[in-house]
Amino acid sequence: MEAFVQIAIENLTSPMVLFFALGFIAALVRVDLTLPQPVAKTVALYLMIAIGFKGGVGMTESGAGLGAIMPIVVGIALSALLPFIGYRLLRMTSGLVQVDAAAVAAHYGSISIVTFLTASQVLTDRGDSAEGYLVAIAAAMEAPAIVAGLWIASHQSWGNEWKR
Repeated sequence: MEAFVQIAIENLTSPMVLFFALGFIAALVRVDLTLPQPVAKTVALYLMIAIGFKGGVGMTESGAGLGAIMPIVVGIALSALLPFIGYRLLRMTSGLVQVDAAAVAAHYGSISIVTFLTASQVLTDRGDSAEGYLVAIAAAMEAPAIVAGLWIASHQSWGNEWKR
């Protein structure tokens, strides 16, 4: 039980959780807590570069080479396909307008890099490891879902027969 408490304290006091709590409290008390635009762009660019480099290094270190191509292709295909399925289901079951349904559907096709990195860290903490090329798959899955969501949102005639 003592180990469980120690792990809980470590997780709850991690910078990620503390920043989430700060943002949540700021929203509750209606404080406009935003990063200046240049800082936000720099952080976003840093994250994209870091994820890309980590994916490339992971592929090299895992020795997957051509063996990683099929999982990457499948990841890209799923990422592009899921927004279309999500959009159709949302339009049939909710009152969301086309643009809102497309935006939500794009999020379902896209991955959460924070969740991915957290799961990877849990594996590392347990002494296990994931294949190095999984970071490359995660990076490759980001754009197709966003592009699919934008395509759905911009084509007014597509999917109107699925309105609720």
